[in-house]
Amino acid sequence: MGNDVKSTAPAFPGREIILYEIRQALGRTAPGGGSCLVVEGAAGTGKSELLRLAGMHGEASGFGLVAGTAVPLDTGAPFSTLRRVLRENLPARDYALLTDRQTFDPLAPVDRIVEYLRRTTRLRPLLVALDDAHLVDDLTADALRNLIDASASLPVLWILARGASRTPGHAQETIDWLIREGAARHRLESLSPEAVAEITAELLGACPDDDVLALVARVNGNPFLLNELLVTSLSDGRICVQDGVAVLLDAEPAPAFRQAVVHHLRGLSHECLRILDAVAVLGPRFSIHEAAGLLGRNPVELLPLIGELIAASVLEDEGPCLSFRHPLVRETLYDRLSEPTRTALHREAAATLWREGRSAPTFLEHLMLGRRGDGDGLTPAAPHQEARFVPPAGQLALAARRTAASTAPPSAPSAPYAELMYRTTLRYSAAQVQGLHGQMVAHARAALRIARDHGDRTNRAHHQLWLAIALTASDEFDQAGEILAERCDPSDHVALPWVRPMWHYHRAQLKLAAGRLDDADEDAVEAVRICERLAAPSLAVGPLALRIRVAVHRNELTEANRHVDHASRLSAAASGAALEELSWVTALLHSAENDRQSALDTLSRVYSGVPKRPLLLTREPHAGACLVRTAMSAGDSERATAVAEAARLVATRNPTVNSAVAAAAHAEGVLCNDVDRLRTAVSAYRSGPRPLSLAAATEDLALAENDAGARSTAIGLLDEALARYKNHGARGDALRVRKTLRSLAVRRRTRGRDRDLDPVEGPRARWDQLTPSELRVVRLVAQGLTNREVAEKLFLSPHTVDSHLRHSFTKLGVTSRVELTRQVLTHEKIPPAGSGRADGLRGVHENT
Repeated sequence: MGNDVKSTAPAFPGREIILYEIRQALGRTAPGGGSCLVVEGAAGTGKSELLRLAGMHGEASGFGLVAGTAVPLDTGAPFSTLRRVLRENLPARDYALLTDRQTFDPLAPVDRIVEYLRRTTRLRPLLVALDDAHLVDDLTADALRNLIDASASLPVLWILARGASRTPGHAQETIDWLIREGAARHRLESLSPEAVAEITAELLGACPDDDVLALVARVNGNPFLLNELLVTSLSDGRICVQDGVAVLLDAEPAPAFRQAVVHHLRGLSHECLRILDAVAVLGPRFSIHEAAGLLGRNPVELLPLIGELIAASVLEDEGPCLSFRHPLVRETLYDRLSEPTRTALHREAAATLWREGRSAPTFLEHLMLGRRGDGDGLTPAAPHQEARFVPPAGQLALAARRTAASTAPPSAPSAPYAELMYRTTLRYSAAQVQGLHGQMVAHARAALRIARDHGDRTNRAHHQLWLAIALTASDEFDQAGEILAERCDPSDHVALPWVRPMWHYHRAQLKLAAGRLDDADEDAVEAVRICERLAAPSLAVGPLALRIRVAVHRNELTEANRHVDHASRLSAAASGAALEELSWVTALLHSAENDRQSALDTLSRVYSGVPKRPLLLTREPHAGACLVRTAMSAGDSERATAVAEAARLVATRNPTVNSAVAAAAHAEGVLCNDVDRLRTAVSAYRSGPRPLSLAAATEDLALAENDAGARSTAIGLLDEALARYKNHGARGDALRVRKTLRSLAVRRRTRGRDRDLDPVEGPRARWDQLTPSELRVVRLVAQGLTNREVAEKLFLSPHTVDSHLRHSFTKLGVTSRVELTRQVLTHEKIPPAGSGRADGLRGVHENT
């Protein structure tokens, strides 16, 4: 078994990297040799889900699974955790050693368990997953230390998950010792806005509107809170789905969500919960002195408890103040206080804030909220605003602040910068998933404006890339090209190093859409090279998918298969968009190899996402017709119809984007073999900037015209498609059209470069396939230079030289530098008469 374990287990958006690391660890463990991973994270960050997915990956890869969870009561009972985990696995005579206190020998259970591991791993490798490992009893902690050490030579992978709160104890010390001894450590952070948007769309089964996105932004990327908020809001009727869009009807979380939040905090100590109940009254932000004054405690006494709450990601440090990491948690804590308790705390808060010198409006708000009885003038307000309830005195202060914010210049937004950027990111991601090109452009421009106004150079580069992607999707190739033509200075992207490879990748996508195959491939090669240097292999999946598509267009199927193998090894940690693109281009390769069933099987992930997730059709309009054709070839009209509907949905949302309109008509035309719709597609593509998509629609129109009996019209359209494919170097597509023409008893004479479309046309035609870049490389190689020397001479990277050389070997049908040199000597010495190519080549040679 290799180092990359393949699995059909589902993904966890936002946790792809840690899942990739787990799969890599499984791959390293399977041949023999144990290891240990420690996963850390605050409550609700997905530790339990990760362990569940790890178990699924392991079982799908042939591992035995032993899994369990420690509970708080374990700490007082010897071997309680180990007994529960091993009850179903350990033989009865060995299990008895964990329960027999009369003949108890602390070392005997460890020896027996090690022997059990030896017997079990003779048959298959083993995965041991223990959740909440920081709660195990002392004897189980000692046993784990010895077991993990003793099984180092066995194919056993141990995965321990613990909370972020670092309460002292023997279990925590044991886990720390394992990390010092070499256990890999992974900390789970909050989900990115993109992951939140993706999970929201998947859970709701629809594209979320802006109000839903604003609601989920309040959980600050916590998977547990996100899941509970969406599920309870949907079941309680606070979110509904209308015409494929999730609409927010009531922004107030459901009562069931409040209960889930309280359950979410159950792992905290009683002292910490008391502090949270009190400070929830103070508002979203407060100081330690204010919290101490409210509780009547010395501030120093609170420091360890505050540290525990920060470690558990309930509170976070904001310079001189603390704040709730998740606003919804504070609102829930506030709402669950009884009215007398809340009133008393507000009254005490007023006195505390007065002593701390806080502003009069803030003091007055708490003073009014501390009054009891009805008719006291308290006015309800939204729970996530500056005060839970705002009295008349406070309203004046808030009105003044809001007026100042509304009249402030754009460079001084009323919301904090991080919150503004987070919400803009969510909206952009949601628009991209929904295929709303105009909104993508608008949100990208807004993000650029926010970054510029705050002097954020790093995010400005990031959002320039967003804008280029949005403009490309909107057919604004000239504007996108101006952005992507700028030199990508590495010093601009120290904080976001992934911008550099993605800059090359999206420039390659733009060039591919414009039909510049060779230029697109060069940028993709550079993107892969940078990903390897950054040790970010998952980012290379997208560029490799693009290289597969270019190779299929150029009829370099061996090269395409090599890229598929490379991308598949890296795909475990890739994003959903990259995986969809990889599935699509791999299916294109299978189709080019006439393997229709493999093409259909490869696309299962893509088909399952439409029409609610038309992201691939947003990035690649032409993909719709390809997906329809693949499904129809397998007799799956249901999937074909779903794709055509998704393409039409994208077109409806972008009526001014020619490619979107053309793609919808193209997909529907292929679905129904409808000449009129295919004519509409060709006409719309003619007004757009995508020549290869136009050629494909023209080819499909020709087939439909021929089926309708218009043979001469079909031949003319095929000639047009053939010329367009040839002009853009799409040799594979051109070869397919030539075969179609031959089936219609039409044979075109080929001369010069056209002969590369037929392998039997002779060596001169193969030589003419080489691009100018490839010619420069092969000439220098024929002079005896190494790849590195060629790279230095032509100011290229060694990876680019290697790519050009491999392409040249494939096109010329040679397998060694000696054969390559012979080809150079033959064709450079005797140029074709009257071709006019000799002078051109001589000029290139002199320049090199």
